[in-house]
Amino acid sequence: MTLRIPGLLLVVTLLGACSSEKPQPPPDGGVVDMHNSRNSLDWSGVYEGIVACQDCPGTQMRLTLGQDGSFELSRRALVRGAAPSSAKGQFTWQPDGNTIVLDANGGTQGFVVGEGRVIVLNSDGSRPDAAGASLLRLESLQADARTGLAGTLEAHRWTLSSATDADNKPLASLFPSDDRPFVFSFAGSRLHVEGGCNGLRGGYQLGADGLLTSGQLASTQMACDPPLMAADKALAGLLAAPVELVLVAGPEPKLAMLAASGETLLLTGQLTPEARFGQPTTVFLEVGPQRLACEQSPSGDGLCLQVREITFDDKGLRVGSPGEFQAFSGTIEGYTHQTGTRNVLRVKRFQPAGTPDGAVFALDLTVESETIAE
Repeated sequence: MTLRIPGLLLVVTLLGACSSEKPQPPPDGGVVDMHNSRNSLDWSGVYEGIVACQDCPGTQMRLTLGQDGSFELSRRALVRGAAPSSAKGQFTWQPDGNTIVLDANGGTQGFVVGEGRVIVLNSDGSRPDAAGASLLRLESLQADARTGLAGTLEAHRWTLSSATDADNKPLASLFPSDDRPFVFSFAGSRLHVEGGCNGLRGGYQLGADGLLTSGQLASTQMACDPPLMAADKALAGLLAAPVELVLVAGPEPKLAMLAASGETLLLTGQLTPEARFGQPTTVFLEVGPQRLACEQSPSGDGLCLQVREITFDDKGLRVGSPGEFQAFSGTIEGYTHQTGTRNVLRVKRFQPAGTPDGAVFALDLTVESETIAE
């Protein structure tokens, strides 16, 4: 005897049999999100950053994650002469698809994987609060020839962001003014430091062991408030002896300068205009002591620098007569104007491709500086 089942009944029976295999919607009627870091992000690569350290200024951490579940982890305390440690092994994804845990070789350290970064978890596996979070950034491959420590030094301007003494206590004396931080620039074999009161400049050598040795650094002779002049003196003293450099790579790289006397300086790098826009032309601008009212104020306060271009001959003497001062609605990277001070600046002018009216200006050197009495 042949049993015939109506087609509609067959379809209903098959759907009922398969329904138990489908994910059930959440009780509130929301949509189930099956995306996570593991299946949605290109997470393999090299991550690097500085994590907190109880008895040192920080620890350089470098984590390499392989698509096959392998890892390499290296740590190095930011202390002069510290030896790095390294480990290799396997990591496992946790059920949430966003967290990985290293095996015993990596001390079962956990990380939350995000877009271009990982967050280092606390030792108990909990997530740190926003203020204490330690991030490792995914390194990007450079499309140009800036490789190695020397190339990275030259491709960035380095702003001093923190400093500690031999007892790991903050060196507040190096930060006398929020608007005049020390900024280091490296070009060829020349070192130039702006900030504080007077600029420092001179030659330097970079050894294969990462030691930077400065020659006798020359200084301008402006008189400033005592805290600014004291900061200049303190920094020059630290640079008088060789300092060990530790580079922490990433989109916004960090540079540690480790002094033999125990001080640690941490600097943050920003790509130079040359690295971003190519080769510039050089112009000399005289900046008046007071700012002028203008319609397109870059700071939004209705005031602009007053600027005029001047010319020097090959002997460094002024030639010709400068025109009238004009309101300058742009900005000069690396220059902070002090009301009441007239400056002559050697400025690099860049013309980014595709922006005929969008010139970019960056300070190269302060040629003259004069305080004008009101």
